Amino acid sequence: MDVTGQVLVLFLLILFGYAARKARIMDDAALGHFSAFVANITLPALIVVSLQRPFSRGLLGSAAATLGLSVAVYAFSFAAAAVYPSLIRAGKKERGVQRYAIIFSNVGFMGFPVVEAVLGGDALFNLAIYNIPFYFLAFSVGAWLIARDGKRPLLLTWRTFVNPSVAATLVGIALFLLSVKLPAPLHRALKLTGDATSPLSMIVIGAILARMDPRAVVGRWRNFVTTAVRLVVLPAAVYAALYALGLRGLLLALPVLVVAMPVAANATLLANLYEGDTESASAMVFISTLACVATIPAIALLFAG
Repeated sequence: MDVTGQVLVLFLLILFGYAARKARIMDDAALGHFSAFVANITLPALIVVSLQRPFSRGLLGSAAATLGLSVAVYAFSFAAAAVYPSLIRAGKKERGVQRYAIIFSNVGFMGFPVVEAVLGGDALFNLAIYNIPFYFLAFSVGAWLIARDGKRPLLLTWRTFVNPSVAATLVGIALFLLSVKLPAPLHRALKLTGDATSPLSMIVIGAILARMDPRAVVGRWRNFVTTAVRLVVLPAAVYAALYALGLRGLLLALPVLVVAMPVAANATLLANLYEGDTESASAMVFISTLACVATIPAIALLFAG
């Protein structure tokens, strides 16, 4: 199956989730449980299994380069997000979610399945490394950005930087550095659990879209502009910069694909939690997830060879 066909499979799964929610086979309670199961169980399992590689200096060098690129891209994203709300004249309540949308893409629910479909299973090792800043920042500094423009404050402590994905990454890296191979039954169990991440993630995204009112996205032009920046402008900028630096192959394709993901679904959760602009957050998740049906296959074709 070619890249377009593989990505199409993922979006068919989104349709299944959408249909399940519309048919009330999956209600809001079930959606919450599925989301928690993916975030706390299947994704950490996938991360650990992805990092199950025998130690080698070459792979360590690749991991270091990948992490360095990730830090650089996130630094660029934070800098862009600092000035972006002023450029679009966003209101005070809206600024936090607009910044979050520029910085954080949906690397958890969509990143792993899309990267695996486009770049293959071996690329998941590098993706797990690349996502380290996301795991540390999305629910800490990212949440703080939304909270400071919302009605509920957030105090950053060391606990806000710890979550199951961070723990799984640290465990996986330790096993890699020590070249420890998990016992076959445990590895198999974790792999089967991790393999559920892709289909469950896509189904959850479909159900989230089905829960949103399409009428709520109409009338706020800033949400459409942010979607275009998220899906087109930022990937193009990262591609041009990395290509000009002479990067090719995985070190070029991986950052571009991650940046090309839609707005992180966590934006809605955090906006609701800290009483920020939930409507804008939901709208941007909705619009960008629908629009990426066209943009991700187009970008994936750049790396199909």
